[in-house]
Amino acid sequence: MDLSSPADEGEPGNTTPGISKLLLLFICTTVFWACQPGKKEVPASPPMDSTASKLRQQLVADSIAKSHAPKKKIYLTFDDGPNKGTLQVLHTVKQENIPVSFFVVGKHVFDSPKQTAAWKELQADTMMELCNHSFTHANNRYSKFYEQPGVVVADFEKSKQLLQFTNNVIRMPGRNAWRIDTIDVTDIKSSKAAIDSVHQAGFAIMGWDIEWNFDHKTMAPDTATDLLLRRIRNLLDAGTTKTPGHLVLLAHDQAFQKEPDIEKLQGVLKELRSNADYEFVVASKYPGVASNKNDK
Repeated sequence: MDLSSPADEGEPGNTTPGISKLLLLFICTTVFWACQPGKKEVPASPPMDSTASKLRQQLVADSIAKSHAPKKKIYLTFDDGPNKGTLQVLHTVKQENIPVSFFVVGKHVFDSPKQTAAWKELQADTMMELCNHSFTHANNRYSKFYEQPGVVVADFEKSKQLLQFTNNVIRMPGRNAWRIDTIDVTDIKSSKAAIDSVHQAGFAIMGWDIEWNFDHKTMAPDTATDLLLRRIRNLLDAGTTKTPGHLVLLAHDQAFQKEPDIEKLQGVLKELRSNADYEFVVASKYPGVASNKNDK
C-alpha cells in the first residue's frame, strides 16, 4: 500500500502524528519560557533603627569634638624647699619629663650648705620654674604674721631681691589665697588686709585646687593615691577648679625623702602623664598671671 496517498491521511487511525507534533511544540515552548532568567525577589533591607543611627552619629561627632578640644592644664607645684626632699622631687620630675613649679622659702636657701647646693641645682634646670613663697614662711606663726600687712609685703620683697625670681607668682605661707585676674579668694578672713597688700605690690597670688596631704610628724605623703587621682579627674571633668580646665596641685618637697614615698610620686606622675587629655604647665602660664606684673 502507498502510505503517502491522500486517502490514508483522512483515516481516523492515522491522526496521532499531528497531535504529537503539537504536544511536543507546547512542551518545548513551556520549558523554554520556564528556563528564562526571570526577576528574582530581593528581600527588602530591614529598616534602619533611627535611634541607633543617631547614636552612631553622635559618637562620631563627640570623637571629632574631643580631638579638637583644648587639653586640660595641670600645674604641679611643690612648696617649702629647698629641704631634704627637694632634690629627690627634682630628679623624679626630670626623669618623668614633667615641668613643675617650686615655691621656694628664701630663708631655707641659706640654712645649710646642702640647701644652698640644692637651690643652685634648681636654678640650673631650665625646665623647672622657681616661685616666691616668702622669705621666713611667717616663722610658722601665721596669725601674728598676717596682723602686719607691711611686714608681709617686706618679707616677699626680701626674698625677691635676694633670689632674683624671674616671675611674679607667689604663694602665701599657711594660706590658700588667690589674687589672679578675677579670682579673689581668702580662706582666713583675718589675713585679708595683708594678702591684699601683697597683691597691690604687684604679685600674682596662687593658691591651689587640691592638696596632696602628708603627715606633719612622719613627713610621709598620703598613700591613697587612687583617691587623689580620682579627685583630680573629677574636678577637671566637672569644671569646678578655680579656673575651669586648669588645676593647681599642691605638694610638699619634704614629703618625698624616702624611696617608698618617691615611688608613690612616680606612680602619680606616670598616671597623670598617661592621660592624653592633660597637659603640664608651669605656674606663670596660669590664665591672668600676666596681668599682675611686678615691675618694682
